[in-house]
Amino acid sequence: MPYYVYRFSTEDNNIAPKLQEQHDEYRAAKDHVKKLRKENPDEDINNFRLIFAEDKDRARILLTTQREKPQIEEWEG
Repeated sequence: MPYYVYRFSTEDNNIAPKLQEQHDEYRAAKDHVKKLRKENPDEDINNFRLIFAEDKDRARILLTTQREKPQIEEWEG
């Protein structure tokens, strides 16, 4: 499965992930994300995301799906 690098941008007050690149190796994808963050220091680092998925459509779904907060038991916190 490939690694996808996405950039989140706000257009029309809607946060939309845009595919930047696809990599077959984790190291190359990670380096690309680091490069983007370094080239855009004024942006939030969370605007650039790396995800591992079957295809770009699945990656986009995973990035935009709201996940439930994990419940922490009283002895864990």
